[in-house]
Amino acid sequence: MSERFAIVVDGTACLTPELQREFDIRWLPLHVDIGSETFTANVDLSADEFYRRIAAPGVLTGTSQPNMGECRDVYDAIVAEGTKQLLVLVVATELSGTFSVASTTAQAMPGVTIEVIDTRSLAGGISLIATACARLRRSGGSFEQAVTLAQKLAGKIPIYAVADTLEYLKRSGRVSGAQALFGSMLKMKPILEVSNGVVHPADRVRTREKAVQRMKELVEARVPEGARIHACTLHTNAPERARDVADWVQQRYHCVEHWIAEAGPVIGARAGPGVVGLCWYREDDAK
Repeated sequence: MSERFAIVVDGTACLTPELQREFDIRWLPLHVDIGSETFTANVDLSADEFYRRIAAPGVLTGTSQPNMGECRDVYDAIVAEGTKQLLVLVVATELSGTFSVASTTAQAMPGVTIEVIDTRSLAGGISLIATACARLRRSGGSFEQAVTLAQKLAGKIPIYAVADTLEYLKRSGRVSGAQALFGSMLKMKPILEVSNGVVHPADRVRTREKAVQRMKELVEARVPEGARIHACTLHTNAPERARDVADWVQQRYHCVEHWIAEAGPVIGARAGPGVVGLCWYREDDAK
């Protein structure tokens, strides 16, 4: 029988509490700055509290990666349970320094096998890789097989998302101040794509409803109706819009796996409230 291994994701991942418990997925902490205060996402800052705090005008937000001590604490806690193999799935290196910190910490732990994977993704993309590896583990798959699967899926999970405002993207450097001002004046809603670790604009559409419809069209252009997919619908404080996208994707495709998740404070700090998005991979991609 294969030795049990742990699966760890970073704080940008989008998992429901039920999925986290079902698959026993652990977390690396990521931090959120609100004004002059710093919090640890989902530890001392819930999504609800985050959105309440940033509702005031002019509140500045930011994010930061875990430090080596925090990574070491997570690794040590897992090793103390008797687990000596860890699969760590982190946000793309273009978007965060988490990979470097997690890898450097792993090298300082002799006698423990820690494989840190740059997922070339974030949010639901990381989560879909985690649940794929967790199902493999549950079926008796080995640590080496899980590493191979994670490497195979890395960079192969597209994400499309509609942002409600360009303001937070401007603050995080994703769009220029001029683009944000122009977009706000025309009430433009940007459609963003995350492809192999890079965030770039896929389109811009006037009105929220048209933007969501355009996002669906972009997905339809890439995935034939009825295809077997694994998918996650994510949002930042926009559950009704997320349910609309979730209903559509489950009607159009054969969803082997699907869930809706609040993306949380880390993604919210970078993209702002009101985001709704979809990430997926075709089942054949995992074979």
